[in-house]
Amino acid sequence: MPFSNHIVWISGASSGIGAALAIEFSRHGASVVLSARRTDMLEEVRQRCARPDDHMVLPLDAARSDTHPGAYEKILERYGRVDVFVANAGVDQRSRAANTPLSVERRIMEVNYFGAVSMTHCVLPDMLARDKGQIAVISSVMGYLSTPLHSSYAASKHALHGYFEGLRTELIRSGIDITMICPGYVRTDISVHALRRDGSEYGKMDSAHKSAMTAEVFAHRAVRAIRRRRSEVLIGGPEILTVFLKRFFPRIFRFLVPRLHHLVTNGNRSK
Repeated sequence: MPFSNHIVWISGASSGIGAALAIEFSRHGASVVLSARRTDMLEEVRQRCARPDDHMVLPLDAARSDTHPGAYEKILERYGRVDVFVANAGVDQRSRAANTPLSVERRIMEVNYFGAVSMTHCVLPDMLARDKGQIAVISSVMGYLSTPLHSSYAASKHALHGYFEGLRTELIRSGIDITMICPGYVRTDISVHALRRDGSEYGKMDSAHKSAMTAEVFAHRAVRAIRRRRSEVLIGGPEILTVFLKRFFPRIFRFLVPRLHHLVTNGNRSK
């Protein structure tokens, strides 16, 4: 199996993409460290993995960077290393930029950007010492563009691209690889838990997510990309074509996207 004897640490592993990745990695022989805030949900995911006793539940809040070094030490105590770190923890947004207070914007950045960077700072020194390892970042199509009601979320994903592309160039002569994975729509509860302007949850699943690929299909394709040590991969349906529309036909993109966004969200608007 391609990930036999590999230790894989996944943030945001309690549900959705993170849970599906944990299960998929376990099927490929990896021992998985599952991190998120909810211990009970992490335990449920661990039990769904192949060989449950090989895996570790490690509760962690991605926004609490002060707790990350201590959490990493617990991994070292049990396994001695991390071979693959998957930065997956993230929170979405459903609020207009003009109405979103700085506190909500900071919360999004703390989880989506600083959480990934903080945990990378934990694993990177040991990877450098061994001259071996891989960091997989679950970004988004929003790492290339932005749409209405997602300004801060898109900013956090753009920031991930800037940081990890820079890190990739610094590691070019090392044995450490960076894989940027950019999902389009995936059938998860990410829109349900998206933040509104007052910090409360949106509480609805967008129609685009209801009809999207499953988290299991996404995880299968993502793990394959990580195994192949791909530098960057887009995974989704027709929506990933917007990346190329933005790149090559920016004026058409700016005309179409606000109208298409209105359709895929059923016209729902968050105040």
